[in-house]
Amino acid sequence: MSEATLLIVEDSQSQCALYRSLFDGLYTLQFAATGLAALDSVAGSPPDAILLDVELPDIDGYRVCQQLRSNGHELPILFVSSHGSLEDRLQGYDAGGNDFLRKPIDGREIVLKVALALRAHAEKRELQQSGQHAFSAAMTAMSAMSEMGVLIDFIRNASRLASYGDIAAAICGTLEAYGLHGCAQVYGSSGETTLSTDGSPSALEASIIANARTLSHIYSSGCNTSFNYPNCCLIVRDMPVDDDTRCGRLRDHLAILAEVAAARAQALDELQQQTSTLQQQLDALHSAVLTLRRELPAAGASLGLSDEQQQRLVRLFDSKLAEQGKR
Repeated sequence: MSEATLLIVEDSQSQCALYRSLFDGLYTLQFAATGLAALDSVAGSPPDAILLDVELPDIDGYRVCQQLRSNGHELPILFVSSHGSLEDRLQGYDAGGNDFLRKPIDGREIVLKVALALRAHAEKRELQQSGQHAFSAAMTAMSAMSEMGVLIDFIRNASRLASYGDIAAAICGTLEAYGLHGCAQVYGSSGETTLSTDGSPSALEASIIANARTLSHIYSSGCNTSFNYPNCCLIVRDMPVDDDTRCGRLRDHLAILAEVAAARAQALDELQQQTSTLQQQLDALHSAVLTLRRELPAAGASLGLSDEQQQRLVRLFDSKLAEQGKR
């Protein structure tokens, strides 16, 4: 562990010489003879661990440790003292120390304890980092599920959208649910409808979306991304480009949303065409029936029916026609 730095806070030259003989070659050594000097040293270049004498000429080691902990330093701190009562050890524990060694020092013990303290600290940091990664992954997964839920809601309700305006409004609502802003245009045989997340689209937004309809399916420029499908064009002006993962997810979701919206607009056009064709057929049938009604008396006469029979036939025809009209 030659890369680790050990700060030794000790005012006794003979004790410092002992520490140097024990740790030289194992760690990069730094020395401070007072508590204030130790605080300055840590502030300038934090070591990996501190061997801290309790009895110092200015402030005691407990206060040094408390100050370091209050400043946010989590490095291992091992107290060394000529006193080792339970009260002394509890005071060291309360100050935030990791271990307590009593003078005179056993060389093998102190070398082992410093190594163990450094190893425990390294494992703690790795665990914290692992926990942070796990938390980040969990938050990403939760965010992804939430975003997918918004898309699923749009798809589930798409069949209920009865006009271009309904579709454009649902698109803008979905953008707002994602925390995004932009505008959408839905168009087809019944004209076109353009809406913005800010309300009515500005003249600039209208001109941009008109140009976007000439681009490829998905086109990006900085924070702006357009999604262009037949019957639907969507422009987002604030894609989260600083978050590649979320930006990629949203790009995929919005592409699906635009495609579903386009399919619904096409379905409305087809429904309108089918309705128009059916109405034309009904109008033609009605016209044929009226023509038959006008020609019915003459047809009855040509068949040799009496006036009474012709009248009965006409009344029967009219009653059946009236019944059909009530259905």
